[in-house]
Amino acid sequence: MTVVLIVLKVILWILLAVLGIIIIACVLPISGKVSYIDGKFAYKAAYSYVTLIDSKGGGLINRLRKRKKKPEKDDDSDSSDDVEIEEVPEMSEHSDTPENPQENSSVENNIKDSDDIPENDDTQDDIPEDDEDFIGFDEDEDYDDDDENSSGKSLSDKIEFILDIWRAADRPLLKIFKGFHLNDIYIDFIIADEDAYKCAMKYGTISGTVYNLLAWLGALFTIQFKTVDINAGFDLKESRWDASAKVKFRLGTLVIAGIWFLITYLFRIYIPNKTSAKKAAAETAE
Repeated sequence: MTVVLIVLKVILWILLAVLGIIIIACVLPISGKVSYIDGKFAYKAAYSYVTLIDSKGGGLINRLRKRKKKPEKDDDSDSSDDVEIEEVPEMSEHSDTPENPQENSSVENNIKDSDDIPENDDTQDDIPEDDEDFIGFDEDEDYDDDDENSSGKSLSDKIEFILDIWRAADRPLLKIFKGFHLNDIYIDFIIADEDAYKCAMKYGTISGTVYNLLAWLGALFTIQFKTVDINAGFDLKESRWDASAKVKFRLGTLVIAGIWFLITYLFRIYIPNKTSAKKAAAETAE
């Protein structure tokens, strides 16, 4: 008994440790940063304080890639040294003729035997008309409507199933989208053109598009702005497109949304549909 209790305690501690690791992994955020300033593009992705990848070539992923490339090069060099060049046998002048005369004679005998094969006779038994009628289909035969009805029902069932999933997943999906935090959004645009009319038209189009896009993102995600500045640069030759943003997301939000979806689907859709189907089957049986 003592041994069994010790084993159970060890298993319990292992499960608790795994559960703790999962909770920590769900709580720690996944973050990213993207910027385009002074014509230079930069990015960085990190999991909590661990850098996964960045534009400078650092990060955990880039290190793993470099480690994988080194042994491959060593293997290629070793394999090139170990390769031995095999000598190609010299071809004879009459390479097309077989070396053994017996092979030539056997080929000729096969050709002679093939000439004795009788041709196909046209005196084969014709298929009786009864069999043809049995094998063929009548032109006036009506197809069953059950297949069409069953296919129609299956299509409607599929559509209804998709709609049920959408009804159960709309709130959890909104929860996932709101879990994305867009922070420190920095936009500094100068729309330049030497022609004042063209500059004004570009400014109106770009500013309207950017502000509408930011409003749509604000309704879908959680957004925090740092600076949004769009100006028209009259009599300027070059435009300026400086922008940067940070993104954060926690895996715990995804887990919570998944549990929410399962509970909603079970109690609002799956169980009521099952109970209604049982009631309908009982009424038809009576």
